[in-house]
This record gives sequence, C-alpha cells and structure tokens, in this order.
Amino acid sequence: MENKEVSIRIQDIFASFLKSIVWIAVVTAFFGALLGAYGVYKARHTTVNDSYATKITLKENEISDKELTIKNLEKANSTIRDVEIPSMESRIENELVRTKEGKEYIENSIFYSIDPMNCGTAKISFSIDVPVPETVTEDVAAYKDNEMRRAADLCTSACPFSDDVIKEVKKILGTDADLQYVDELIRVTNYKDAYCRLEVFYTDADLAKKAADYLYGELRKIVSGYNSEYTMTILNQTSGYEVNWPIYESHAQTDSKILLAEKNLSVDMDSIDTLNQRIDENNKKLVTARTELETLNKDLSKAKSSKANAEKSQSGKRSLIKYGLVGGFLGFVLACVFVYAKYLLGGKIRNRNSITSRYSYPLIGVVPSKKKYLFGKTIKRLEGDPVYAEGDIISAIAANTQAIAEINGATSNCMVGSIEGNDPALTSLKETLNNKVAYAGNILSDAKAVKALDKYTHVILVEKRNESQLEALADEISKLKSMKKEILGIILL
Repeated sequence: MENKEVSIRIQDIFASFLKSIVWIAVVTAFFGALLGAYGVYKARHTTVNDSYATKITLKENEISDKELTIKNLEKANSTIRDVEIPSMESRIENELVRTKEGKEYIENSIFYSIDPMNCGTAKISFSIDVPVPETVTEDVAAYKDNEMRRAADLCTSACPFSDDVIKEVKKILGTDADLQYVDELIRVTNYKDAYCRLEVFYTDADLAKKAADYLYGELRKIVSGYNSEYTMTILNQTSGYEVNWPIYESHAQTDSKILLAEKNLSVDMDSIDTLNQRIDENNKKLVTARTELETLNKDLSKAKSSKANAEKSQSGKRSLIKYGLVGGFLGFVLACVFVYAKYLLGGKIRNRNSITSRYSYPLIGVVPSKKKYLFGKTIKRLEGDPVYAEGDIISAIAANTQAIAEINGATSNCMVGSIEGNDPALTSLKETLNNKVAYAGNILSDAKAVKALDKYTHVILVEKRNESQLEALADEISKLKSMKKEILGIILL
C-alpha cells in the first residue's frame, strides 16, 4: 500500500487543545495577572499621558539651562571684577612704575648720557701672580690655577665697590650724580683666570683714566689684604675715545624697555575698558535671562498642575482590567500556538488519525489513553477512541489479530514494533493471544528481531500511543517493504 497524503483533522487539533486546557488556562491566567500587575504599576508610577511628562521635562530642562546660563554670566562677571581687572590694574601700576623709573634713569644716568660713538674709556689689564709655598710638592699647577682663580674672583667681587670708594670716584669725575649712577660706569672682568681688566667709562677720557688709576690702587689693597704674597702686574693700560657697541646696545635696550612698557600700558588700559564693556553686556543678558527664568517657572507650575489634575482622574482598576485582558489574550494565543506547534512538530503517534491520515493499512485495534483529562470522554470521541473497558478492547484486538493470523496461517504471522516487550498493554495482548501470534521485537534496534522475521511472511505493526515516533513507524514500514514482508495492519496500544 502506498502512503496517503497527510491530512489534519479539526477534531484532532481540538482534542489536543482540550488535553492542554488546564495548561492553556494557567498560561492565560499567568499572562493576564502579569500584565494586569504591570497595568496597576504603570497606573501608579506613570503619568496618564506622556505629553504631560514630556512638557514638564522640557520645562525643567529649559529652567536648568537658563539657571546655568545665569550662573555662568554671574561667574564671568565675578571673574572679571575680582580677577581680571585687579590683575590688569596691577600690571598697569607696574608698567607705570617701570616707565617712570626708566625715564628717571635716562634723565639721571651718566652711563646713558655717554655717546657710544665717542665714549671716553680707560682700561687697565693686569695679572695676579700667586707664589707656590714650599710645602706644596704635588699638583703644583693645579694649586696655582686654583689660587689664581681665587684672586681673580676676589677682584671681580670687589665690584661694586664700597660707598667710600665710589664717593672718591665721584670727586675725581667731578659729578654730582647719585652713587648708583657712578657705580655703573665701572667694570671689572675676569678673563678665564688668566688676567683681569678694569674699565671706567665717562664722557671725559682723562678723568676716566684718573678714576681707573685710583680704582686699580684700591684693588691692589684688596688683593694684598687677602694675601700679602700676591702681586699684581699691569699687562696693558689704555685710555681715550672709542666706539663702544656694548654701550650702544645697552642704550637701545633701555629705550626698548621704556617703549614696550608704554605700549603695554596703552594696551592694558584698552583691555580694562573692554572688560568693563563685557560686564555691562553680561548684566543686560542677566536681566533678560532672569525674566525668562521667571516665565519658565510659571509655565512649569501650570504643567505640574495639569498633570496632577490628570492623575486624579486616573483609575488603577481600569488599567488592571485593560492590561489583564490584553495579557490573558496574549497568553491564550501563545499557549494555543505552542499546543498547535507541539501537535504538528511533536513527531509522536498520538491517536488513530496519526496513522490513518498517513497510511492505508488497516487499523486492527486502538487502546484508548489511560491518562486522565478534564474532558476525557469528549477527547475520546473527538479522537475516535473506544469508550469500552481496556480489557474488553484488548480482547477485541486479540480476536481481530487471531482472525487475520488464521487467514494467513498462524506460523507465517508475527508482530513487530517500537514498543517495549514488557509493556503492560502488549503483555496483556500476548497473554490474550496465548502466544498464537508471536512478538518478534523492535526491528530498528534489535538484530534478533530482524533475524526472527526470516520465518514470517506477514507482519502486524504494534505501536505505543504518545511514545512511538512517526518517523520510526515510517522506517519500520520501509524496512519491512525492503524485506518483502506484507504488512497486515497496525495496532495502537
């Protein structure tokens, strides 16, 4: 017999739903309760209409932004008043002082009054001889270098000279300038500890020479006072007028400093005016921002009032019913979809239609399910199961099986299937048959069962409800056909 095209009976689907009615009811109730509880929660914790919350949030954000704007403007004004303007005023004060001091220096300085292109100069280059004591026998050169360094540093550190010495130089030069302006005319330079040079600059070269001679004598006193054995020797002595570029550069630097201070002073004065303008502009913005903030606060109060009125009209019971019904419907649909999918995809032999809808082999007998259901009798009628006692049904199946066996010869028939040999229903059937029709076993998993089929030509398939797989049944039929065994029918226990 050829396989039939699979058909799905509405009765079987309905029977599957009835079998799972309790589970469907539980799932429906669970989803109804879950979404109902969510509805109550939402009613208590959310606004009636999202537009209220959106409007309130919008106003709160605008107020927050406006308060931040006011805070930033106030902070900016505070920074300008307390930090930037005082700092700028301090700079202006310092620049005024530097400008005043620079002009006073130009006015009173003898050094600045010297013409660098015709500078009166007196220079005395001298060396200091350092004797080596007889006690020094090692590293004589190093000792002498070290002592010459000391002597040269002694001469350079003598400048600036004491006030008494500067006063004497002031008399020699015949000037009434302050001592500080006289002191800057004198230089004592150490040239790598080899020799030193004393320089005096003045507008009159002859007076500069007299001052240099006097100062050289003072240096001799300082050196001999440090160590009487040190001797100073003049290496070179010159006086006259020269072009002195260092003095020229010094004058240029002094002029540049004064000009820069005056320029910075002008810029800083303009900066203070700009800062004051910024304060005025920020004050205008503050007035506008505070007015806008006041308006926003009024709008926020109105929005909150509207929300409160809407929440008073909100009903938690109504939300419970609404979401509970939606949840129940959703749970019912999901449960039904699951049951239907389980029915289609489960792959097990659940009732007679699982076999008759696929194969044309006669159904010798069907033992109804022992499982208790809420609508058991209705389910049996829908699935076409007999409503008689199981013992009577087994007897009827045994009679049908024996009758078929007698037609084909008792020794040429046997039963095979995916059911376990010790299954109670199968055991009862075999006992009723009094072993007139043998049960060979599972030909898909038992090699002995396959070998046992060698002495049989006709086969009856025995399957177990809710346990045997449709795929296994198909494999059994295919295998029996390949073995050229005739299938007499199917028993569903």
